[in-house]
Amino acid sequence: MFASAVRFFPRSAIIILLLGLSASAGIYCWHDRMLHAPGPHQEDVLIIVEPGSGHKVLRSVLDRSGVLAQIYHYDAARLLAGDRFMPKAGEFLLPAKASLSQILAIINAGFSYQRRLTIVEGLRSADVVQLITALPQLTGDIQTIPDEGSLRPETYFYTHATPREDLINRMQQVQQMALAEAWIERSPDLPYKTPQDALIMASIIEKEAAAGGDRRLVAAVFINRLKRGMRLQSDPTVQYDAAESPAEPKPITKAELKTKTPWNTYVISGLPKTPICNPGQESIMAALHPADSDYLYFVSDGKGGLRFAKKLDEHNRNVRLFREFEAEAKKEKAQ
Repeated sequence: MFASAVRFFPRSAIIILLLGLSASAGIYCWHDRMLHAPGPHQEDVLIIVEPGSGHKVLRSVLDRSGVLAQIYHYDAARLLAGDRFMPKAGEFLLPAKASLSQILAIINAGFSYQRRLTIVEGLRSADVVQLITALPQLTGDIQTIPDEGSLRPETYFYTHATPREDLINRMQQVQQMALAEAWIERSPDLPYKTPQDALIMASIIEKEAAAGGDRRLVAAVFINRLKRGMRLQSDPTVQYDAAESPAEPKPITKAELKTKTPWNTYVISGLPKTPICNPGQESIMAALHPADSDYLYFVSDGKGGLRFAKKLDEHNRNVRLFREFEAEAKKEKAQ
C-alpha cells in the first residue's frame, strides 16, 4: 500500500505542476492580450487627470471616455504593474485604438497634450488678451493689458491649466529678446534713440504694409520723413486708440485727421507715444534695416500693394489712381 502511494504521488505532483503551468500560461496570455489588444475607441480621445486623482478616479475617467474594454482591466493592469505605474496629472491625448498598455504608458510618462495658439502680426494687446481669455483650458485672469507692442506674434504651445499670465509673460520675453538682438545688428544712422523707438516704427510698418516686400520701402519713407522733419502722416496712427480695436478699422474722418492725440502723426511731429500694435519680426527688421531709397510718399494701389513716390506731384497722381480704382471697384460691386 505504501509503495502504491509512492507511485501515485509523483503522478499527482506532475499533474498539479502541469495544471499550474497551464493556469500560469493562461493568465499570462490573458494579461498580455488585455494589455496589448487594440482599444475599443475608434477616434482620438482627450482626457484630463486632475492633480491628486487616485486610481479609482482615473479608472472612472478612462471608463467614461470609452477607452477600456472592461473596467476591471484597469485594476488588473495596475496591480500587475505595481509601483512602475505612477499616474501624472494633466491632459492626455489617447490615440484611436490605443491599447491599455499604451494608455498607461502615456499617463505614467506625463506626456501632456500640447495645445497651440497662433498670434498673428498686427493685433493690439487688448485683442491678444481677449483671445487668451477665451481659451477655457487656461487658468487665472490677466490683471492688466500688456504694453502695446510688447507681445510677440508667434505660435505658442501650452498645456491644460497653464496660467494665462504665464503665457503673456512668455510672449513678452520672446519679444524683448528678439528686439534686443535685432537692435544690436541695426543699420547705422537711424533716427532712433532707443529700441522702443524702433518698436514703435515697426508697429506702424506692420499696419501700413500688407505685402512683406513693401516693408523695407515703407520704413525708408518714414525714416526719410523723420530726418527731414516731416510728419509721418500715417493713417493707422489716427485710427489707433487705447481701447480694444474693432475687427475692421472705420474710415477716417476729416475731423479725426485734425484731432490731436499722442498717436495722430498728421498732427504731432516724430513718432507716436507708443506702438500701435504688436509687430512681427519682419516689420522689426524693416524698421532697423530700411531700404536704401529716396522715397517720401506711398499710397495703396488697391490690390494689396503700394505705390511709392519721391515728389508730391507724383504721389498725388498715385492717389488719383487709387481713388479711380476704388470708384471702379465700387461700381462693379454695385452691378
